[in-house]
Amino acid sequence: MPRLFSGLSFFICLIITLLGSSGPAAAQEIPKLVLGAAFQGGTIIKHSTKIKHFASTNPTGLELNLQYQTRGRKYWQQLYKYPRLGLSLIYLNYQQPVLGQSFALSTYMSLPVLQKKTDRLHFRFGTGLAYLSNKFDRVENPGNNVVSSTWNAVIQTRLEYEFPLHSQLSGLAAIGINHYSNGGNSKPNLGINIATATLGFNFTTYYKQPLMVQDPPFLGRQNFLTLSSSLGFKQRSDFDTVQYVVKSVALTALHKINHKSTLLLGLEGFYDPSLVARRAWDPRVTPGTTPDIRRLGLNTGHELNFGSVAFGTQLGWYVYRPYKSDAPFYQRLETKVHLHQNFYLAASLKLHDFIKADIIEYRIGVKI
Repeated sequence: MPRLFSGLSFFICLIITLLGSSGPAAAQEIPKLVLGAAFQGGTIIKHSTKIKHFASTNPTGLELNLQYQTRGRKYWQQLYKYPRLGLSLIYLNYQQPVLGQSFALSTYMSLPVLQKKTDRLHFRFGTGLAYLSNKFDRVENPGNNVVSSTWNAVIQTRLEYEFPLHSQLSGLAAIGINHYSNGGNSKPNLGINIATATLGFNFTTYYKQPLMVQDPPFLGRQNFLTLSSSLGFKQRSDFDTVQYVVKSVALTALHKINHKSTLLLGLEGFYDPSLVARRAWDPRVTPGTTPDIRRLGLNTGHELNFGSVAFGTQLGWYVYRPYKSDAPFYQRLETKVHLHQNFYLAASLKLHDFIKADIIEYRIGVKI
């Protein structure tokens, strides 16, 4: 798990830096900060029949938040109606000795959906790291088939309503979903999905500076190609503890529609050595044959741009897949960080069947 921990930590720090920094002038101003505390309760969603023994589990806990209100120092902030950028710490007790407790530290963005003079409706999404106290152990904790590693990725989404209570104090009510998973880095890894309800308070520091309005910057080149390569680590099953190194190479064509949206179409090749071990016992394979484990995928998707950072969703189809071990389609959720106009780093979660995590990929790419 050190690979997962260090990789995600790097991207969290990088995203905070690129999204939150506003240039030298902003450092001379007092930022508008929002401090929050809330109670959070929820129920584990039974997304598989294999976790029916957790169906009645209702975790409860506390959440602490620190948010920064953007004011338009960067043009993308104006495009998204001046969102808040935040850091949250969520503690949950699962009321279940098999699962124990969790601590999740994540960065997030809170986008205005409806905003009146006093009330606000926001959509919040974020990602980070989660520590879970009771992971799977074949001898000491065999009942935990959802989490097999101490450190896991966390993805959080929620809809939150904020209403005034006093001049600088507001109430908060929210509903959402928390997802905990290691992306197949170790097995078993069915993951935990929690439907949550949150009630709390926000305290806003005094702030009078107006929001900035800028003219749209030059859009620049709208069509370009990227060449990228990714690396990931996965465990095939809880019986096979080998850490397999999975690689891919991709050529992608991108079309920037506007400052917010980019469309993509890509061709990518995959090499997953864990399929060699799987192929060896697969009863569907004709005896004496060894179908090729290499794959070629055609994928299409969309990226939502936030300045130097982009959040992408992709859908792919294996056009070449001699060894048919799983679904012919795959999905990807990706966070991309442009360190230079011609160079980027990315981290993504690749899935099959929309809910089955295949691997966490770490990608490096260049424009060509």
